[in-house]
Amino acid sequence: MNLYLEPPGFLGTGASLLADLTLIFYILLIAPAMLIGFWLARRGRHRPAHRNLMIAVTAINWVLIIFLMLVAYRFDVAGNFPNQPTAPRYLLPVLHALLGLPAQLLATYIVVRMLIEDVRVAQGKRRGEPVTQLRRYWFKQAKPAMQITLGLWLATAALGVITYLVRYEVLPGSASGEAAPPVATPEVQPPVGTAEVVPPVETPEVQPPVATPELDEDAAEDAIRAAERSARDATRTAEEAAEDATRAAEDHD
Repeated sequence: MNLYLEPPGFLGTGASLLADLTLIFYILLIAPAMLIGFWLARRGRHRPAHRNLMIAVTAINWVLIIFLMLVAYRFDVAGNFPNQPTAPRYLLPVLHALLGLPAQLLATYIVVRMLIEDVRVAQGKRRGEPVTQLRRYWFKQAKPAMQITLGLWLATAALGVITYLVRYEVLPGSASGEAAPPVATPEVQPPVGTAEVVPPVETPEVQPPVATPELDEDAAEDAIRAAERSARDATRTAEEAAEDATRAAEDHD
């Protein structure tokens, strides 16, 4: 169950029951209790009335912060404030947190210091220490710290009431803001496919034919016949020379 949304409240504003109870607590209990605590401190009634009242207010504040304010901030503010930082519905809770958290931490610190002071003073009394020595255990900066805490608390309470009235549109003309729609972004189109340029296929370079002597069959036959004739003529010449030599030898004899 989301405590920020259900169960429904009783003030008729559309808020949850816890939000309505928180508003009533702050207006009727917590803010008056802060002023009563200031009055007790001014009257010197620090122990136990002022101490116990401050412890109660601080503890109740932590419960409301954890179970309502953090839930509301995560559910309604954290995701929308970056998109609508000027919308009162989201701006006021942010300011409320920036103002209220330091106040709550300072109040918690004061309560812890008060408890430590009480323990040390009680131990000193048991040891029989005089009042002049017990003063060293006192929280001497308590007065200015409490005044600052009271101012921050009251400012935070007032801003919390205004935040409620704006958030649930109780104030006339209050701009509550709406959840920011997702920002439309242009759709990224895939790159258009282009045909891959294929490099030309390398073909072997056509070499010119090697020049070879052209064979002419007729010329070859003529050459062969001429060679045969030359050979016959040479043979015939040799035979005639041999016959002439033979006749010359016979005539000589």
